[in-house]
Amino acid sequence: MGSYSGGIFKILAFVFITLVVIVTLPRLSPVIFPALPEPSPNFDCDDGALDMYRHFQGMGIESVPIVGNLDMDGEEYMESNHVWLLVKSGDKEIAYDWGIPRFDRQHYEGYTISLDYLLYAVAEDKKGSDLLASATY
Repeated sequence: MGSYSGGIFKILAFVFITLVVIVTLPRLSPVIFPALPEPSPNFDCDDGALDMYRHFQGMGIESVPIVGNLDMDGEEYMESNHVWLLVKSGDKEIAYDWGIPRFDRQHYEGYTISLDYLLYAVAEDKKGSDLLASATY
């Protein structure tokens, strides 16, 4: 009977964990994966980074905008053509690009920019003078 009852305990534990994940995941999904519009001529990477920044800020989560070039290693600041976020998660940072956590090395390189500069870049976009005009992401 001991091995039979142990098997039932494992099945019940598995079912319980599965139910917890099924119930919790939809609630965590908007936190973990902020919803963003698709990239377009009117919504580019700086708009996406600003939306993500506001999303995380609204939940009390710190984040920092980063500019860089995902196609280059060791790029200079002026070679930057893309912006994303580094989001604090405990004592670590997770790169977020277009609402998705990114774990490749390239997303952890780049240059920190201020929120004010990000706001300026988005405002310039609206005027038609895109500061990240060469952005292809």
